[in-house]
Amino acid sequence: MSLEQLWLFTSITLIVSASPGPVMLACMIDAGRYGIVKSFYTMAGASVGNLVLMLLSALGLGLLVEQAEWIFHAIKWIGAAYLIYLGVQLWRTPLQAMEVAARDIRSQHLFSKAFLVAVTNPKGLVYFGALFPQFIDIQQPMPPQFALLTVIFLVIDLIWMAIYALGGRSIMRWLRSPEHQRWFNWISGSVLIIAGVALALSKL
Repeated sequence: MSLEQLWLFTSITLIVSASPGPVMLACMIDAGRYGIVKSFYTMAGASVGNLVLMLLSALGLGLLVEQAEWIFHAIKWIGAAYLIYLGVQLWRTPLQAMEVAARDIRSQHLFSKAFLVAVTNPKGLVYFGALFPQFIDIQQPMPPQFALLTVIFLVIDLIWMAIYALGGRSIMRWLRSPEHQRWFNWISGSVLIIAGVALALSKL
């Protein structure tokens, strides 16, 4: 892989990862509700989910999803339903002090929730399956090249997740008001529901 290709891949990843998709929204919401430290588990879960998608793409499932439309739609509807479920759960979340919420939330719950959000995003599987091969030199050993692209993507994605989480943390003081917390839960839940509906209606 040439330096020009490496730079192009990095640039594309910087742009794609910056978009406010379900994973980034989850990082921002969890940091706002539970604090930046707790949101690290959200970031970890999302990263593991993306890693699973990249490994599946390396095995050729990304191309399979592109060819077998029913597989794509099955994954898409599962992911959409899960996002809508998370949004409804936020709507129904009882108001409580931020300190209590951060203390009571289980880290494993944040990890598994983010993992499911990431791994049920079929666009990620198609994206990895379509993008990675463009930067792989088939005349060279493939595993090291794939590993390099994977590390670059995960690092850049993690940086953007941290940026979104910092944005969420900045509103924690504002959320100490029960009225503000109610509005945050309603808006955040609505955004997740809209994201779920948009995923369900997407043509990709």
